[in-house]
Amino acid sequence: MNFRQKEKLFKYLARHFDSMDYPPIILWKPIKRELIKKAWRHRVKKIINGALDYPGLYIHIPYCQTKCFFCKFKVRVGNSGKMLNRYLKYLKNEIEEFSPLLKKVPFKTLYLAGGTPTIFSAHQLDALFTLLEEKFNLIETSQRLIEATPATLSLEKLRVLKKHGINRLTIGIQVLDKKLLTAINRRNQTEKTVRSCYNQARQVGIKIINIDLVVGLPGQTAASFLKDVNFVLQLRPDAIHIFSYEEENLVIFYMMGKRITDKDRTKRDQMLELADGEIRKYGYRSYRGEAYLLSPGAANFQFQYRYSVNGSLLGLGAEALSYIPGYYAYENFKTEEYLNYGDKDQFPPYLNGYPLNKDETCTNYIINNIRDGLDKTIFRRLYRVDFNKTFRKEINFLKRLGILQESRERIKLIARNDFEFRTYSKFFFSPRIIKELKAAVKARNK
Repeated sequence: MNFRQKEKLFKYLARHFDSMDYPPIILWKPIKRELIKKAWRHRVKKIINGALDYPGLYIHIPYCQTKCFFCKFKVRVGNSGKMLNRYLKYLKNEIEEFSPLLKKVPFKTLYLAGGTPTIFSAHQLDALFTLLEEKFNLIETSQRLIEATPATLSLEKLRVLKKHGINRLTIGIQVLDKKLLTAINRRNQTEKTVRSCYNQARQVGIKIINIDLVVGLPGQTAASFLKDVNFVLQLRPDAIHIFSYEEENLVIFYMMGKRITDKDRTKRDQMLELADGEIRKYGYRSYRGEAYLLSPGAANFQFQYRYSVNGSLLGLGAEALSYIPGYYAYENFKTEEYLNYGDKDQFPPYLNGYPLNKDETCTNYIINNIRDGLDKTIFRRLYRVDFNKTFRKEINFLKRLGILQESRERIKLIARNDFEFRTYSKFFFSPRIIKELKAAVKARNK
């Protein structure tokens, strides 16, 4: 394939498969569970013997109170006690299964996301954290993170989070405009509830608070978006994340036939630019892929460790992603299958994944770092690969497009938006992966 043919393929993939996981999830295949466990045993030995790593423990909770119409994730709607207890039961079984393999690993981060982990009751959260602390080595966790929504937080739950050392809380506000809240199927949120849960989190002593917003929604205006931004700025959280709305297969707006045009994307990007100016006036700065932080310590460390040193990641729960450097990237079973196996007191015999040889491990590092600038010297030290020689043709092509900046020791992808980043970062994919992607797209379009 020439570069123009690759560009066409990569744009198609960026449009239809958002995931930035590498190797791409659409290529993952069943791997025997025992092979995954064997790989973890090998990796644990390397960690104990001093391999550079910052292992993370990730717990996935795939449930939300409602499915927001802009959401691209595979969440399940429901908060009945019976449903959540059933999920917790099987999650506990999985914790019991993997904890003996990784008991000696000093995890540096603990992260609960989804979904909405705070959909659980205070009692359920307390029991889950207690089990994690009993079964894994969490003494050295520098950061414990959890995601929440204003509607699922309470003072009682916040006290439980503080009790178990949660020191970074993400509150997913997304929007505050009343008409938009109705349009996106998220009616149970007001400025009052947001301010209340934020103040309560500060009251109990949560150290770092991040607030999520979304921009570019159908029907969203620059005025309403900037009003939301200014409301958040008055709260002064430690971090702000703004996610650009984009059409994807799992988005309900997309399923309803709503489409955004290039004109809509331009408007969205202009709104982002206006917000950027306002936010930076308040002292927020970028740090390794996170746009608005009051200090580097406000970053999501699990993401940072995963990206900067290809850190190990053990994911537990339905659809959780895991990463064993040098061995596999893999994903747990979908929620329905996860629960069905649990009903039979079994674990799925396979996990969905992809082997990580040296080429794929190198590429994983590139994808994770090139947006903020990849240091060629560090790359050469880590993988004994000369970036300039290995990717010179790709570098020259992307520079001609004006999408890449290069200095003697640093290279940076300067994409204007997520779509461009998802498209042009793929030029660093290994030939093996590109060949498999081409075949997968051909088979999909038959």
